[in-house]
Order: sequence, then C-alpha cells, then structure tokens
Amino acid sequence: MIAIDKAADSLFNYLRDAIYAPQNAVLDVESLPEDFQTFGHGLKFFVECVSEIKKVTQGMSRGEFDTTVLSRGNELAAPLKSLMASIKHLTWQSQRIAQGDYSQRVDFMGEFSMAFNQMVEQLAERQGSLEEKIDEVLKKSVALEHGNRLLESLIQHVPQQIIVVDRSTQNVLVANALAMKEIVDDGDYLRHFIQSTHNTSKHGNEIEVKYRKNDVVRYFEVKSYLIDWDGANAEIFVINDISESRIAIQELETQAYHDNLTGLYNRAFGMKVLEDWVAEKRKFVMVFSDLDSLKYINDEFGHNEGDLYIVNAGKHLKTFLPDAIVCRLGGDEFMLLAAEINYDDAHEKMSEIYQNFSNDDHLKDKDFMYSLSYGIAVVENNNRLSSSEILSIADENMYANKRMRKRARQQGMNM
Repeated sequence: MIAIDKAADSLFNYLRDAIYAPQNAVLDVESLPEDFQTFGHGLKFFVECVSEIKKVTQGMSRGEFDTTVLSRGNELAAPLKSLMASIKHLTWQSQRIAQGDYSQRVDFMGEFSMAFNQMVEQLAERQGSLEEKIDEVLKKSVALEHGNRLLESLIQHVPQQIIVVDRSTQNVLVANALAMKEIVDDGDYLRHFIQSTHNTSKHGNEIEVKYRKNDVVRYFEVKSYLIDWDGANAEIFVINDISESRIAIQELETQAYHDNLTGLYNRAFGMKVLEDWVAEKRKFVMVFSDLDSLKYINDEFGHNEGDLYIVNAGKHLKTFLPDAIVCRLGGDEFMLLAAEINYDDAHEKMSEIYQNFSNDDHLKDKDFMYSLSYGIAVVENNNRLSSSEILSIADENMYANKRMRKRARQQGMNM
C-alpha cells in the first residue's frame, strides 16, 4: 500500500511540475512499481505531446509557424497543424490582396470568412473607384494641351497662357488675355517662370512649377521654347494652370490613406509611417490597442452603437499628443506612433486616455461600458527590429494588459 501511495505521489508531482514548472518535471519510470510503469511511460508521452503543443502555440503568438518541433506520433497536435496550415494560407492570401489580387476569398474560418471576404470586396470596389477618379482627373489635365500654340492669330483662343519674352530685357513682347491678367495682378508672376526655366536644357520639356503667393499655392505645367521673334532673341512660355486637378489628385490620395468611419489614418498609411521611421532609425513608441467587448455591444445594442464605440475610441486616442500618428488598423484595432517620447510618459498618457474613455459623455445613459486594452513598444535609435517585430511586441504587451485588467475585474467580483 505504501509503494502504491508513493507511486501515485510521484505521478501526481510529475504531472503538476509538467504544468507549472516544466524545468523540474522528471519521472523515473523504472522506480515505479511494475504495475505503474506502463502508465508512467504513457503519462510521459502525454506530457511530451502537450509540451510540444505549448511550445508551438507560444511561437504562434509571436507570429512563428514552425511545426518541426512536433513529433510524428503527436496526434493531439493534428488540429493545431491544420490551424497553422490555414493561417499560412490566409497569410499568403493577404499578401496577394496587398499586391492587388482581390479575387482571394476565405471559406474555412466561419464568421471570420464572411468579414474577410466582405473586406476584400470593399477594397476592390474602393480601388476601382479611386482609379476611375484619378484617371478622370488625369485625362482632364491632359486635355488642357492644344496644338497650334505658336500661331499668333490663335493665341487669344487657346485655354493656355501664352507669353513671349525678350530674353535680353525680359520685356513682354506678346501675351494673351489670360496671361496678361496674371502679369498685371502680380508683378512676380512672370519672373517666377523665367527663373524656373533658366536652365536651357529644360527648354522644350514640360515641367511642373509650384508657385506660392500670399499663402496661396498654385500648380502649373510649363513649356518654354527659344525662338527668334522679329529679330529678337525670345522665349515663349505656354502655361497651364493645373491647380484644380493637382489638388483633386492630392485629395484622392488623402482619401486613400484615411479610414472612412473614424477619419483617422488607415492601416496602409500607418504601416508606411512605421516602416519609414524604422528605416530612419528614429526614436519612438508604438501603442497597439483594441476595444474590449465590441462584439457584445454590436450584438446587444446594434452596429450603430458599435460604430460609435470605434469612433469615440479614435477621438480619445487622438488626445495622446498633437503630432502623434493615430491609425485604425481595422475592426477594433488601433495603432499609435509618437516620436521622441519614453515609456513612462507614454504609459501615463495612455492611462489618462483609458480613464477618460471609460467616462465618455456618451455613456451617461447607457447600460454598457467603454474599455480598451493597450500595449506599448519602445523603439530606440539603435533599433534592429523590423516593423512586424515591433508590432508583435506591442501586440503581446496589449494582451498582457488585457489579461491584467481581466484578473483585476475577477478579483474585484470575488471580494
């Protein structure tokens, strides 16, 4: 009886150590009674299988998908291998989508598949709409060019500004009405174009000229030609005012980098800034955060409330610093980038945002709470991490923050 109790203790202690202190988990099967040895071997194999699964899942949380640590006989890991294969395939599909292949669809991940496929369809529609608008603006810009610019009899009828200047005196020899109005209204107007084309290698080539006057910025397409004008060494300028089309293109580009719901920067812009800052070896902090219980609010109170939850979160995150880059990565996830700030100051600001968000005015007559979890990653000037590694660190810290708050809530309920 004593030997059985001792064997049971050994097996229990081994199983306990395997769970809570793996480095101390040792089982001498040969020292067990013969009737327990087969069970001991089986228990060791089970612990080895579970340990392999734990190692793989820890790697997955860091974005690693290495299945080589799994032994062939580990049947417990079969669903995990299938999951990893699905994630790898999903990663490949995401890469294809990033390259513009919007034919990718997911059909093996339940509700996530529906959300993913809807996102791809929206991206495809948005991309097509933007391309059509940009193409339309560019066509309008190209349509501004007309032939027969040098014919004096037609100068007054073309939509461009035509100016002929004596290169020796810089006196205006000929100008159509459009150009003359600009010259009369602004004494620096013509001088700016002459300076822009002073390099003779640019004559005959179309250049874009940006002109600022009294805080007003305008854009022009300019061609200049050297000609003989009634015996004078002259230069003729053909000027298109493309300010409207240029600003329209800039606005479209701005739309492409912003999130429609919150007005914040989107994932594409955020990742671009992150990669630029990493390449420039800047010192900064990244804050990765997500909303707690968004699905619950959507399900119980409607998607309008869920959208307000997301919008209000963005509003509070924008109070971090005036020059901080705040992006909505998608769904309930946000990324914040701020230069030249240390961890303590960043943590203090995020704690303040957390409190203010939890007490948002919108919640006064509501039966739910606002809460966000966040993780901070500090990047120094001598950083060697990639942008994805930095994001993974912030993501891990965010989940640690989420677990800490969950434990705190549970302890409060048990008291």
